[in-house]
Amino acid sequence: METNYNGNPLLEVEQLKTYFPVYGGLMSRLQGYVHAVDDVSLKVYKGETVGLVGESGCGKSSLAKTIMRIVPATSGSVHFEGKDILALKQSELRSVRADLQIIFQDPYSSLDPRMTIGSIVEEPLIINKVRDKEERKKRVLQTFDVVNLPKSYYDRYPHEFSGGQRQRVSIARALVMKPKLILCDEPVSALDVSIQSQILNLLKNLQQEFDLTFVFISHALNVVRHISDRVCVMYLGKIMELAPSENLFDSAYHPYTKALLSAIPIPDPTVKRERIFLKGDIPSPKDPPAGCRFCGRCAYAKEICSKVEPPLSEVSPGHFAACHLF
Repeated sequence: METNYNGNPLLEVEQLKTYFPVYGGLMSRLQGYVHAVDDVSLKVYKGETVGLVGESGCGKSSLAKTIMRIVPATSGSVHFEGKDILALKQSELRSVRADLQIIFQDPYSSLDPRMTIGSIVEEPLIINKVRDKEERKKRVLQTFDVVNLPKSYYDRYPHEFSGGQRQRVSIARALVMKPKLILCDEPVSALDVSIQSQILNLLKNLQQEFDLTFVFISHALNVVRHISDRVCVMYLGKIMELAPSENLFDSAYHPYTKALLSAIPIPDPTVKRERIFLKGDIPSPKDPPAGCRFCGRCAYAKEICSKVEPPLSEVSPGHFAACHLF
């Protein structure tokens, strides 16, 4: 599927910030804010898969949940098909969410253990006023076929299934409303490697069959390379680098991205690659450093890096990096 990067984006995030208040002390007073997402701008075009990568705590999941309005944004805007999601009323948001779905990371806690999987997948149809009971069941069973779940599972409960089967239920729940964009929040990180490949291949097949667009969140770079058209690298709430997948893996610019790529295991003991070890600890998101967020751990940092925050600039066609070295 060819993506038109010159047209209007399906999803456009502009200067998005999500800060979480921190309380403490005897009177539980406000002591500051965790800068989970800090001035992020990103465009996602119809038919593509954008991978979001970075260390745990970099803001990937917070970004996805802010886009869905599961957590409130501090400032900025999120436009989906031209509509500002953050400005919509709850009644207006329901219709948008039919086209914008999410697959959660944990296939165990994201499914209600008291409901059958048929009821779990049917629930979005009930919420969105599909009143005909037979029509709802028909769509649920059709979705079961799409994600390779036997129809006989309809009346069974989540505890009866493996992690891979549960994640197929989660995918079916996201797919039953026939959405246009799905946010995949680390959908394979809790699964065995053999099951991961099955779920990834399923997602790629669904994208071709239903003309879907994905934002795929993961900390596993080899997984992201397999599924993504473009890759966005985040660090401490900021975007460090954004590029087409092959460009980023073959010729990364940002020192942080290079360090991440050096940690990817190579399944060939004869191949040698220099590992880049980062010194120091990740700064606190409650008190992020001035200038570049990565400068305290960067071997190439200059004086300007600790004082002036580098903008996300186009270093080569379609390849963006937030670094004073370029």
